[in-house]
Amino acid sequence: MTNDLIDRYLAAVGRELPPRTRADILAELRDELMSGAEAREVRLGRRLNAAEQADLLMEFGNPLLVAGRYRKVQHLKIGRAHV
Repeated sequence: MTNDLIDRYLAAVGRELPPRTRADILAELRDELMSGAEAREVRLGRRLNAAEQADLLMEFGNPLLVAGRYRKVQHLKIGRAHV
């Protein structure tokens, strides 16, 4: 898998991550993506082509949704206040 494709994907994820944890999260995601690509290449006995690379990233998830897993969840209370 080309690093350029992974770099562009991770850049999209990184834009949505909290600055304080961004580098650690991106390193973790890069490792996971590279391991997944390597496993597929071993299974196929060759390098992944562009379509297979894109499939891997699509299976990994939309960058906005992936980043959302690492953001703090904010809860919205709906209802009447008890007086």
